[in-house]
Amino acid sequence: MDSRPVPPKYLTGGQEYLDALVSLGLIPAFLGWGWDPSVSQWMLVLATSIVDAGGPLALNRLLFRAYNAKATPKEISPFIVRIFSPELIQMSGDRQFWLLGEKNATVNPVPGKSNPEARPTKITNVQKTFMGLELEMINSYQTLPGAVDKALAGYHARHHDWQRFRRNVERLAA
Repeated sequence: MDSRPVPPKYLTGGQEYLDALVSLGLIPAFLGWGWDPSVSQWMLVLATSIVDAGGPLALNRLLFRAYNAKATPKEISPFIVRIFSPELIQMSGDRQFWLLGEKNATVNPVPGKSNPEARPTKITNVQKTFMGLELEMINSYQTLPGAVDKALAGYHARHHDWQRFRRNVERLAA
């Protein structure tokens, strides 16, 4: 897969979308742009555990309500947001997926005598195809500290996060 830069308006809009989600109480385990080759379009990929508590249809309805209430940026239509459960990602055995949202990742050299002056190397990009979407680290947003661990927490934590997000969106849409 060739590296493909996201247009600047999408990068800016995606950051504003992330900020809006966080202000509404939804802390994504991952947020980034993925190229969908089947429709030749950029999709905003959102991994969040609240989809497991409230269900995908209810979450999409809330995202549309937030959009209509102007709580999320108009540049990011809910039609281009693809939602995934962190549990689905874990079940796929894809541990590298989470690296996409880590902007400070490094590779540490193996200790030994072969190259005693070897230093850690910063990872500048990772490419991954997930569910037909071509993802890259450079097109993703920094995952907030602890977001992945929280996303993989138990049902009660997911349900609590779902309720908070739902209440916040419904309050704005009223």
